[in-house]
Order: sequence, then C-alpha cells, then structure tokens
Amino acid sequence: MSFLNRFRDVFLFVGSLWVVFALNWALSGALYQYGLVPRHVETLPGILVTPFLHADYLHLLSNSIPLLILGCLVSLERRGDRRDQFRSICLALILFSGGLVWCFGRTALHIGASGVVYGLLGYLLGSAWWRRDFRSIIIAIFVLALYSGLISGLFIPMRGVSFEAHLFGFLSGGLIAYISCRTKKPPRYF
Repeated sequence: MSFLNRFRDVFLFVGSLWVVFALNWALSGALYQYGLVPRHVETLPGILVTPFLHADYLHLLSNSIPLLILGCLVSLERRGDRRDQFRSICLALILFSGGLVWCFGRTALHIGASGVVYGLLGYLLGSAWWRRDFRSIIIAIFVLALYSGLISGLFIPMRGVSFEAHLFGFLSGGLIAYISCRTKKPPRYF
C-alpha cells in the first residue's frame, strides 16, 4: 500500500475542514448556526457538524496540525487490512464526544475539531495501555513526547475554549481503544 493511500482518509478529513472553513467565510459565518449548543434539541445535528466549523484560521490551524500527526499515527497503528480504521475511529469520536458535550457541556456554542484531536490522543494512549505491544507503546511514547502539553487542556477551563470537548473527546478515545482492544484478536507482527 502506498504512503499517500495509507493516509488518504486523514488528508481528506483535514482538507474537508479547510473547505468548510472557506465556505463559511464566503457565507459570512452563516454555517455557525449549525454548531452544537448543549441540551438544545434543534442543535442535535451539530454533533456531526461541529468538528467542521472553526472560529478563525488560527483555530483551524491549531486543530489541523495535530489531526494530521495523530491521524497518521492511527493509520500507522492499523491492524491487519483495516483501510477504514481512521474513518471508523474518527466517526465514533465525533458521535461519542459530541453526544457527551450535548448532554453535559456548558450552554454555549461549541465548534471545532478539538474533540477529535483529544479523542485521537486518548485512543493512541489507550491502545498502548490496553494492547501493551511494542508498536502501540512506541507510538504512545512519541505522542506523549510531542503532545503532553495537551493534557492541561482536559481540566483547565478557558474562556472561548470547549474544555468539555477536550475531556469528552479524550475519554471517548480511551473507551474506543478499550472496546477495539477487547473485541479483536491480538495482532501478529511477524
């Protein structure tokens, strides 16, 4: 499998964030109405839409870089012939973390892909914890060395930042890692 083909879904996802950002900019922010406001039934579709909406290009850039790196690591971590692993994990993270934010988040407009970023972080660390194989542990050590600073974003509320998306994304990633590790046969490397 070629390098670009292996990471295709990661590049498509991040590219789609930029396309939606450009469209929202061209529409003078009209797409923000589809963001997520916890416990407001009319914003339930925002669970799926929220990761694609960003406040400005810095917000988008600060999510895009970790999404590319962590998403590619999830694709490297792929077991067997699972070409859709990133896609499946990403969709589960969007649904789980978005659903939890909708149920338990502060009443405010929640937008951005940081729930997915923290979910991928939680997934990669959880995979190392539950699998305890060489590849998962090496990936987790690399992730901790690169992104250990993200951990503070789980607990420290900041104005204009959805720490709920961070926390629920991280927990969702750990849960998805647990489920995937407990429902699959141990991987074979040699």
